[in-house]
Amino acid sequence: MYTIGDYVKILNSNIEGIIVKINKQYITVLCNDKYIKVTDDKICKTNKKQLKKDRFNVNVQISSPAVDEIMIRHQTVDEALANLEKFIDNAICNNVKIVKIIHGKNGGILRREVHKYLENSPYVKEHRLGGYYEGSYGVTIAFLK
Repeated sequence: MYTIGDYVKILNSNIEGIIVKINKQYITVLCNDKYIKVTDDKICKTNKKQLKKDRFNVNVQISSPAVDEIMIRHQTVDEALANLEKFIDNAICNNVKIVKIIHGKNGGILRREVHKYLENSPYVKEHRLGGYYEGSYGVTIAFLK
């Protein structure tokens, strides 16, 4: 059904990429310089033309498995937001619906900036501070679309 070089869209997201590897269990898609493992029922072909197969190295390193939390403590705001954006993209591609963002309690600067980012993100339904046993106000829980 799919071949290496096909343009595909990851369902339930606006992420498009190119198939770079196919094996029995997963299809590896190159999306924005990241390799994402998906099953064939999570993608669909787009209208873009197929690329030549020899343009890609099929022995690629597959991205790490889906995780549902990220720690951005002790990072600058710019570093933290860049890492958060990549983390949310990966979570959406791997169909993770609830994520935990550990920003720490000190000063609240990262917490404030993370909340601003989440409020403007089209991929986030809602977010809240963590409960007492989740990390309290040093953690934000985000619910993804």
